Amino acid sequence: MSTQRYRSFEELGQVQRRPATPRVSKQPPVSGRERLWVQAHVAPHAERSADHECRSIVLDWLQETFEDRLPRTALRHRSFSIREEDASCRAVRVRGAGKDQWAVQVERSSGPGRQVVTSVTVASVLGRSTVIGIEVHDRSVVSGEAVAEYPSELLAEIADRVPLLQNGRRFARDPIVLDTEEAMNSFLQMLVDPGRDMPFAVVSVPPDEPDVDMLEEKWKALARALAGLAVVWVLPPAMTFRLSDTVSKPLSVFLGAWRFYRPGFNDRADRARHPLVLWNRLTDERGLGMTTRQFQRLAAEERLRFGRGDRDTLGYDAIARTAAGTARGPARLVSFLRNRIWGAPTVSDGQGSRADEARRESERSDGAVAARAPAGEETPLLRRKLKRARDKARTRGNRYEQAKQRADAAERERDVLRKRAEQLAGLVRSLGGDPEAEIPFPTRWDEVAAWCDQSLEGRVSLTGSARRELGGAELLDVGLAARCLSWLGHEYRDGRMRGGDPELHGRISEIDDGVFNLPCGGDSFECTWDGRRHTADWHIKRGANTRDPRRCLRIYYFWDDDTRRVVIASMPAHRKNALS
Repeated sequence: MSTQRYRSFEELGQVQRRPATPRVSKQPPVSGRERLWVQAHVAPHAERSADHECRSIVLDWLQETFEDRLPRTALRHRSFSIREEDASCRAVRVRGAGKDQWAVQVERSSGPGRQVVTSVTVASVLGRSTVIGIEVHDRSVVSGEAVAEYPSELLAEIADRVPLLQNGRRFARDPIVLDTEEAMNSFLQMLVDPGRDMPFAVVSVPPDEPDVDMLEEKWKALARALAGLAVVWVLPPAMTFRLSDTVSKPLSVFLGAWRFYRPGFNDRADRARHPLVLWNRLTDERGLGMTTRQFQRLAAEERLRFGRGDRDTLGYDAIARTAAGTARGPARLVSFLRNRIWGAPTVSDGQGSRADEARRESERSDGAVAARAPAGEETPLLRRKLKRARDKARTRGNRYEQAKQRADAAERERDVLRKRAEQLAGLVRSLGGDPEAEIPFPTRWDEVAAWCDQSLEGRVSLTGSARRELGGAELLDVGLAARCLSWLGHEYRDGRMRGGDPELHGRISEIDDGVFNLPCGGDSFECTWDGRRHTADWHIKRGANTRDPRRCLRIYYFWDDDTRRVVIASMPAHRKNALS
């Protein structure tokens, strides 16, 4: 049956009209200042020991790197540090106040000027699911591809033993076979969903391939290589027709070929952005390895585009700063004195404690010191040092009480100010005003630029070309465009400042059900702002079925990391491209 629709691999190649070697994305590789961050969450129904299990799996992974030379503190999931000639590893752990955060960081140097840092965190905060985070940062003088160091097998191993979620869905560590009509319908809806932020790698089954076990090994290897970066789908021959009917042959995949579908895909997409690899390139190990690495690079690019999740609060650097700033308590001082006097090892697990707990620890330590020392060796010098330790413990306890009193006073003052603000807001309402009102939205296009500069200063900026376009704008609904700019300057920018929020992608229901925030795809273009070249690769759109400038809204923009603001490159009309 399949040969009636697609007679040969040559026909597939003609349909695509592309060379045998797929065109690689022009976006920069994951390297240098870029940090690849992937995270998943432990499912709510997981066992209570899930966090311990995750840390144990990470330690097994470290054992392979450092050949069983980890210290005993590492096996107890405590802080440690180990350094070798071309690699080093550090671990920190912070416990208490409703959280248990553990993180390890491995630095590897494979040659002169080469350094790649891989971090893994298992962070639990009261009231939230435990976060499993993996970060790869290439610090080399001449950056390579950090995604090559991404430990996908580690994340897949964790998912094998602990139920994980990613973006609210079950974590995909194995290929998903679309062998039913119901599964195929769901897949087609997700494939063209404008809110999809997870890349899809679709592998088709050759109609005449007898060695199915070999194919399954290839699919599983691809899925584990893309664990956390993309979902792998297996398309049987019968289902390839459904895909072709939905997205057309040039954008489909069949006869054993593999295809990478970026987020933002639809039936009008540029097929060069969703590369296809024909079956004849996948029959040997070399072609298979090249394709897997290419799909990893593409998936990593998309991961960078969709934000950093909780990296700023639950990454290794954040946990290490918390551990460094945690109070050590007098117990560390007593332990240090014991080490200096008798040569006993200093005990440290990297954990802080409250002042009252520290005082009890100090008293216990003092008793232990007195018990160990013979009567004739308790010198006046030792007594003076122990007295100073007890005095410091009492001083720290007093400081803690003072700090607690100041915090309580600040909270009471905050509550008073909040009540006063509510009273003032009620007074404004009783007088017929709106306490929530900001600078009113403009009603004419010649007011938009000044309104944006005044009400969205430091949040949204207009390029020179965007300002010129406002002069000839024909869109009738000026208020809609202003509300979209306000959304970009507040909800969207605040989400980017927090590291990214997948809920900011797709339909913007608080503005209008017909307004979407989506990647530009083939409509991306280069522009100049602040003396540098940028790529406007996102846009807010309304009116997908019309190009009438009176009803069609397009706001093309990009995020500038240096100034932490949204920059509008073009608005409010649809830009002309090769397809329109």
